[in-house]
Amino acid sequence: MRTDIQCLRGIAIILVLLFHLFPKLFVNGFLGVDIFFVISGFLMAKNLTNRELKSFNDFLVFYYKRFRRILPLYYLVVFVTVVMVHLYLGDYLWENNNRYSLASLFLVTNQLVIHDQMDYFNEFLAKSSSVNAFLHLWSLSVEMQFYLIVPFIFYGLQLLKHNYLKLAAVSLITEFGFIAFSLVVKPFAFNFMFLRLWQFTAGFAVLFWSKIEENLKKKQKKEEKTESSDFPKNDIFTVSLSIIALCLLPKEINVLYLRPLVTLATACVIACDSQILSSRILSYIGDISYVMYLVHWPLIAMFSANGPVFVIVLILVSSITLHQLFEKKYLLMSWKSLVPLVFTLVMGNVCLQKSVRMDSFWNVTYSVDVQHLLIANRAQLPYSWKYEEKREECIEETPVESFADGKILGYGSCVVSSSPFYHKFLFLSIQPGNGTLSILVAGNSWAMNFRNPIRAQFNYNYSSFRYCSVSASYGLIAEDFWYSKKNLEALKQLVGRFKPDVLFLIAMHPYLLQSPIQENDKYLREINENINYYEKHAKTIYILGSHPLYPSNLLTSFLNAIVDHKDDIEDLHLNRREADRQVRNVRKRFNMATVNCTRCHFFDLSRVFLEDDKYLTFDRDRMIGYVDNSAHLTGAGLKLCEPVLKKVAEEIMEKSEV
Repeated sequence: MRTDIQCLRGIAIILVLLFHLFPKLFVNGFLGVDIFFVISGFLMAKNLTNRELKSFNDFLVFYYKRFRRILPLYYLVVFVTVVMVHLYLGDYLWENNNRYSLASLFLVTNQLVIHDQMDYFNEFLAKSSSVNAFLHLWSLSVEMQFYLIVPFIFYGLQLLKHNYLKLAAVSLITEFGFIAFSLVVKPFAFNFMFLRLWQFTAGFAVLFWSKIEENLKKKQKKEEKTESSDFPKNDIFTVSLSIIALCLLPKEINVLYLRPLVTLATACVIACDSQILSSRILSYIGDISYVMYLVHWPLIAMFSANGPVFVIVLILVSSITLHQLFEKKYLLMSWKSLVPLVFTLVMGNVCLQKSVRMDSFWNVTYSVDVQHLLIANRAQLPYSWKYEEKREECIEETPVESFADGKILGYGSCVVSSSPFYHKFLFLSIQPGNGTLSILVAGNSWAMNFRNPIRAQFNYNYSSFRYCSVSASYGLIAEDFWYSKKNLEALKQLVGRFKPDVLFLIAMHPYLLQSPIQENDKYLREINENINYYEKHAKTIYILGSHPLYPSNLLTSFLNAIVDHKDDIEDLHLNRREADRQVRNVRKRFNMATVNCTRCHFFDLSRVFLEDDKYLTFDRDRMIGYVDNSAHLTGAGLKLCEPVLKKVAEEIMEKSEV
């Protein structure tokens, strides 16, 4: 194996490791995976151009060599990781880890990630903060899926007789592949193999470019002369390595620019075949990079509380041990020994999957105090509206408006009272309230979060109470993708159709409102235009003001802190200065929007969580979390908001009586 490629692998795994250990410092380190993809593309191209694919047997030989390299170590690490998850992580983390461990066995982790990320209420399960020890295997799933199709690609390329044509073909795939990647919604494109193919074909392009260059040199071998170049190889190599080094910067660079640059730079480094990139340490890290990639994330997920130095040492010791005692050994095995080994590992994983789901052997015992706290906090999962009182009084309906398909989280009416018998047999019907007010609560998932807490404050003093909760529906503004814009227009149609006396717009603001305010700010202009529309159709408008942004999986972090008796549990509260800085421009825009709105009332819930310099995320006395894993308020958090909501409801009812 070329030393420069092994060193490049070493750089790639170091970037990934730094990103996972220090995500706030090495914010661009995740692009180490992209470097691996380009290297894999080059090596597969080199492998497949050295032989002709003529028969079915040629395909089998290729697959055998790939599976021989990947699967034994892969299945061993998956097995050990499943055991460690059930020994070192709390049982409240097992369900998600079991889902991903099963997907990993079939090498479809990336597909499960796509499924979760595209599901509004499961998105947090696919984030690193979920303590998912198998999440990193998405990239190996992408690689294995690539290996399944790559011989067919080269079987087709064999029809092209000249390397120039092959280079043109793979270059077109790379260019159009990147365009498709950049246009498709990010979570899907990031994990979908066919939308990552352009990075593998960038490696193909290097191989065919090298062959063309080699043929040109052969033709000129009798002419001993050097041709001057504005961009000699060493300069190209230096510039390319410098681009890769940008991944170490502590400032986030727009990935839409940095990803193609790093992909191109990696291809150039490989094409240069430079002796400059030659380091015994980097080369050895490259040798163990596959093992390091497999073991690093589970160890970080389980032992990060012990500090980065401990984790780094553990990763290195584990990687070197597995490389020397297992990886190097099985690579020397014949197929007669290797096939039984892989079969044994697969069957061992199958039996383990059954065991962790069915056997009481794995059950965890907590102290009585910890057990009570876990039960109390887990009772608040998954979302407040799944367990809140009187939730059965709200009936889901089919919307008349054309919201984007699959984006409706809740839509319907809430009745005055219900009989359990009637509800069971679906005889529940909408009954008018005791008052004259018509109320509509609308927005994104936070509208569902606050649907019943708002309704409870009116004590049935309304004639009708409707709710509309739709993904990426903020009421005041739309994000820059089609379904957010479509949902905003549909919501406006809903308001125009029902003409409520009271309109509640309840939404966690979109990130675009955090951007700096411009002189003729387009976002403020859009907010004012939508407010003007609502003023024509609603008598009073109450809008949730800017609120601190909560990280995903906050309740899981809180439970981990309880179980591990962590001293730094107070760090889970939000720093007031940092939280306010994040929403500063949101607050300014909202303040500017109220100037011309006579019917608007912004109400602030953040202050009920404020204590000194912190926004509290849990009750210090009762040790109950205020925020769930999906960044919504729990029942305990909503309880804290009741005084503000009560004041709002009383204000509305007093005005209606005048």
